[in-house]
Amino acid sequence: MGNSKNKKTGEKNKLQKNFFSKFRSNWFKKYPVLVFIGLFALLMVVFYCIYLPPFSQDRIITPIATFYAIISGQVLNLFGFGTTVYGDTITSAQFTIAIKKGCDALEPMGLFVAGILAFPASFRKKLIGLLIGLFAIFFLNIVRIVTLYLTGIYNREMFEAMHIEIWQVIFILVAIGLWFIWLQWAVKKVRAS
Repeated sequence: MGNSKNKKTGEKNKLQKNFFSKFRSNWFKKYPVLVFIGLFALLMVVFYCIYLPPFSQDRIITPIATFYAIISGQVLNLFGFGTTVYGDTITSAQFTIAIKKGCDALEPMGLFVAGILAFPASFRKKLIGLLIGLFAIFFLNIVRIVTLYLTGIYNREMFEAMHIEIWQVIFILVAIGLWFIWLQWAVKKVRAS
């Protein structure tokens, strides 16, 4: 009697596994765009659930902003600007700039990461894309901070436009552009295989 019950349970589990694997397989084959959009949206919701609450300011954003300030301050000092870094603030006799939430490049990084993770590709391709893309966005943010500092010194009237309008658009375009470049590479590799 015990074997009969175990056999029935095993068959039921096998049927459930077959049903779910067939459903999943068919769904991914028939609706890949909807699956991508759904996963992308879910990942962005998870990102904002981590990024927006107040606890993330002290534990995530401030340490990242401080790191950006240190690196950017060193770059500026290489060019003789004589800056000093205090936490997330770069200062000199000429200008002071603080790196705060929104200037940390985390949102474009989140957009990029969600795009890669939501797309059906191998782990290796995703890892390569993430490493290269996140480094590129990180490097671009250093360029952004340095150019904003220089704008503050040499053309203060343009600072707000550079900060709010120009650089934010550039970051979104770069994140999307990097994702498209990765996508072409990932798909080309699949077709070549």
